[in-house]
Amino acid sequence: MIVYLHGFNGGGSSAKAAWLRQHLPEITVLSPTYPAHMADLAPTVLRGFFARVRGEHSRDKRLLLVGSSMGGFWARYLAPELGAGMALINPAMHPETDLIGAVGMNKNEATGEEYALTGEQVKALALFKVPKCNPGVPTLVLLDEADEVLDYREAEAFYGDCGRVIVYPGGSHRFDHLAKALSEIRQLHDSL
Repeated sequence: MIVYLHGFNGGGSSAKAAWLRQHLPEITVLSPTYPAHMADLAPTVLRGFFARVRGEHSRDKRLLLVGSSMGGFWARYLAPELGAGMALINPAMHPETDLIGAVGMNKNEATGEEYALTGEQVKALALFKVPKCNPGVPTLVLLDEADEVLDYREAEAFYGDCGRVIVYPGGSHRFDHLAKALSEIRQLHDSL
């Protein structure tokens, strides 16, 4: 099973999740909507989701978290406790500082929700930092060199000793190389 975790202001109806479902029809691909920006709610919502789907999909022992941006941050935090592998796509490295510019009123275009993001909510994300490498967590990191939001070199250096890191030339924060990375994602899932 693959669980796709969307990024900041994303939703379960993500185009990446739909694309993965279409191109990996033999693998169950789920994508919950959760408050990625809310440190006080995101882990609780996701743990509840995983408890439910693990019961519903008890025959599927493989679990791969595919997280994009903030979804990569949460995948990194949750993978060890879930016994999951993780494929991180342009992962957020420091949301507790990177999201300071988003403090104020926001609109989640995926869900239509309008909300106020506070400085306290952003700073609280620092509580969810995890060690550089998670021993025993199979890791794949997919980066676009031209990510206009996050510096790919930071993730490349951080994860370089933790698993397989692939840097694609060009691209964007949305990650323009999913088709090229599909075989890597499938291979990681199948190895679990």
